[in-house]
Amino acid sequence: MVARSSRIKLSAGQIFWHEAGADRRPVVIFLHGSWHDNLQWSSAIEILSQNFQCLAIDLLGFGNSVALKTPSTIEMEVDCLHEFLTTIKLRRVYLVGHSLGAWIAVSYALKYPDSVTGIVAISPEGFSLNNWKQYHFPTKLVIGNSVLFKVWLKGLNLVTSIADGAISLEKFQTYWRLLEKFPTTCKLLFQRSKREIRRELVADRLDRFNLPFLILQPDTAKQVIIEQSQAYARAVHQAEYKLINGANLTDDRELMPQMVWEISDFLDRVQLQIEQNASLGG
Repeated sequence: MVARSSRIKLSAGQIFWHEAGADRRPVVIFLHGSWHDNLQWSSAIEILSQNFQCLAIDLLGFGNSVALKTPSTIEMEVDCLHEFLTTIKLRRVYLVGHSLGAWIAVSYALKYPDSVTGIVAISPEGFSLNNWKQYHFPTKLVIGNSVLFKVWLKGLNLVTSIADGAISLEKFQTYWRLLEKFPTTCKLLFQRSKREIRRELVADRLDRFNLPFLILQPDTAKQVIIEQSQAYARAVHQAEYKLINGANLTDDRELMPQMVWEISDFLDRVQLQIEQNASLGG
């Protein structure tokens, strides 16, 4: 695979992306999850770039993409994506998104339906607030009192001596480092009111969604996440839903071969139908 890295300056900041595949092939845009960057898609674009032009971007405020102001709404990410695609002259694309990236992909397709050919959503966020109820408030509290939390962690480190306490401390420290690494995720998911988040949920708008839509859900996820993916599938007419056995998306560079195959199969089928329709129309 011959991969290229590029940057472009837009009105909201600078977008960075990796690209592979030949020009003039159907374009697939990959949007990473809440706690990831474009490297999440490395294995996927290595395979898919044989038949598609693949662009794995760092969303505004993530990875190597620099935001002039931390994005505070999904709409800001959607509009930045639209400016990006318009600027590099991509008129119609496939969108593949994971978690937060899937929420942005669906929101984009609802706002700019003529710019999207089809969507693959992996464990999509943005349907309801159910999966945030268990961690939204405590995480928001931690972020809002970062100095006190750091002092508490240091104090806990001094008094912790038994194994169970050490494991607990390590989990706290790992979680805090994750929050520090992804300020945009913190802003979008934890530093807004439920009313602000609820305004951008897509559940009430999916009745007009009529694009080819594949939902992939790892069976290793928490039940509330699986239920949200199933709710997406019920809400979208003719959506395809597949539960993937043993899938693990915790590693930035890991995307199971079965999941990559499902993405490839879906894109090939949709593209074949487009080409057949074009041939009949000609």
